[in-house]
Amino acid sequence: MKNFVVSTEPLRSFVPLHQVQETSLAVPSDDKLRTGQQRVMDQVYTMRRRSKSSMSGSGSLSPSSPVSFSFNKNISSKINLSSLTGSLKGMKVMGKQRISSAQYAKANPGFSTIDGRGTARNVMLKPTRSNPELAPPPQLATPRYPPTRPVFSQTTFTKAESNSKVKSSLKEENDITVKDAVEFLTSPDEKFQLYGASFIQHNTYSDPKAKQEVLQLKGIPSLVSLLQSSCPPVQEAASSALRNLVFKDNANKLEVQRCGGINKALTLLKSTDSDETKKQLTGLLWNLSSSDDLKSDLIQTAMPVLTDTVVVPYAGMSEQNTSDNMDPEIFYNTTACLRNLSSDKQKNRQAMRNCRGLIDSLISYVQASADADRSDDKSVENCVCILHNLTYQLEKEAPGLFSKITALATPPARSTAQKNTSSVSCFSQQGSKTEQDSYFDYPVMEDNNPKGAGRLFHSSTMQTYLNLLGSSQNESTLEACMGTLQNLTAQTGTVSNVMSQTIVQKLNGMQSFAPLLQSSNPKLQKTATALLGNLSRSPRIQSTLARQALPRLASVLTSGATDPANTDDTMAVACHTIRNLLKVEPEMGKKLLNNTLINSLVDLSKNRYFPNSSQAAALLLHSLWAEKDIQSILKKQGMNKGSFINDITTSAFKSAAQSILT
Repeated sequence: MKNFVVSTEPLRSFVPLHQVQETSLAVPSDDKLRTGQQRVMDQVYTMRRRSKSSMSGSGSLSPSSPVSFSFNKNISSKINLSSLTGSLKGMKVMGKQRISSAQYAKANPGFSTIDGRGTARNVMLKPTRSNPELAPPPQLATPRYPPTRPVFSQTTFTKAESNSKVKSSLKEENDITVKDAVEFLTSPDEKFQLYGASFIQHNTYSDPKAKQEVLQLKGIPSLVSLLQSSCPPVQEAASSALRNLVFKDNANKLEVQRCGGINKALTLLKSTDSDETKKQLTGLLWNLSSSDDLKSDLIQTAMPVLTDTVVVPYAGMSEQNTSDNMDPEIFYNTTACLRNLSSDKQKNRQAMRNCRGLIDSLISYVQASADADRSDDKSVENCVCILHNLTYQLEKEAPGLFSKITALATPPARSTAQKNTSSVSCFSQQGSKTEQDSYFDYPVMEDNNPKGAGRLFHSSTMQTYLNLLGSSQNESTLEACMGTLQNLTAQTGTVSNVMSQTIVQKLNGMQSFAPLLQSSNPKLQKTATALLGNLSRSPRIQSTLARQALPRLASVLTSGATDPANTDDTMAVACHTIRNLLKVEPEMGKKLLNNTLINSLVDLSKNRYFPNSSQAAALLLHSLWAEKDIQSILKKQGMNKGSFINDITTSAFKSAAQSILT
């Protein structure tokens, strides 16, 4: 009977498409959703406080102002409460009367306007099944403030006047409906537009039916049109409303695209100076990016703008470094959007790899954050996840990047007879050299100044991932770092050997990820085991890996199942990796083979709930007994042949041998 070597398939990882999630909502303003009466009382109280502040020379807004949007700090909105109430009522009774911005500004000196120029401005055994999941983006933020009418003027009232205004306002506020708010959007008066957009923004935060109602009432085209308003508060309110409308609502997302919302949002993002508006616009794009129907459009239109407008400047890669002036939330929203886009089809990943400045900026930001002890920054997580996805099938999808490496060696021809006469013993003589070992040598000369996609597999970038593995407490970041290294070592051949040797020999990477082989988080343990499985296929580093990893792998097998969803694959890879490493370090293997480990393998081989690992355990048991030196040690410990050679293990061995032949 011929003997065969059974090896595992390359292990890859990728953020699965069905796990792509959305961002937080543009939330309305306080810890509790209060009643209409409480909200109006708050407004009156705020007006009094502001009046006192202005008398004392302070023109800034109170931090506790109950506003549902924030204005440019150079712009204040002073809309008179009584005039707004009367106007809303009059609008419903008498129809619409045009009031120009200049007229309104004259009547309300504190209300600023702007001109049209915007001067204000893989761990499975088969690659196709390898989808280690990354943790989703943050949970939705809870409402921090109640929805209100637009910020009112600093008018003060007597007690009697206040009570009268409250009663009048309560009646009017309770009369407003979503239909009214949609009608306000098309008013020529900006204060009505502002109130309508703010009302929709709040109502769509917690009421899915309100989203459908706005869609049915054709409110989305009106909100998209308001993105072109010359009034910054209206721009921001419209952006916030659209952000909430498209949250987990694919029909609304498609409607925004249909009426040109993506392009108008990008135009505003490039022109506005308001960080608050930029937050809402990038949040809107984040929400849109979770729709598979929009990804290609967003790759073509949004990715270049986000890269040039946000990513490059914030990462300090532009001539004018604006990272100190830009709100971090804008960068976070942007990278979350790009994270979703990077999980799409091959052509979109390739477009992102080719986007000028994108990869350089992401890597530079991650490196700077790691150096500054900000490894747990949420934007770091997004950046690493993007890079993780962009390394998926990198060698296959962009082979030109590796031309210098592949030119180093050409594998010798291998005959069919050679394939069929390979030795099955997993304990081959340590001195023998494999084919790959005979024609390839390390090190490889690297580009000292890599650019773009060339940085995805550069040793300096891999060093950053290893640094994060030792410093970050963010489990999603840890998993993405290991997943990236896993992707880079997923293939068979020269490139994966170079990547593996770089990680283990040049960067001493085992000390960074080996502790995660015993992580209490099953998903982290699964990814770490998969990475080690890939590395174990590179002949020149097997001895190093065996000394550092075999005890930890044995512990994985003896610790038992903690999470059935991940345990099967983790233990299967652990068994196959032990077989690979025992080929070069049989003496070390003898020290590990105690009753506890063997009993665990026997139990696992019989566990039909774990089809992959039971097969792998049975194959490992069969191979152990086939090695005479190991067999002698096992007999001295009182073990018998029946635990190693039986129907289960023999069947596993034959099945593995057959898979090699076919």
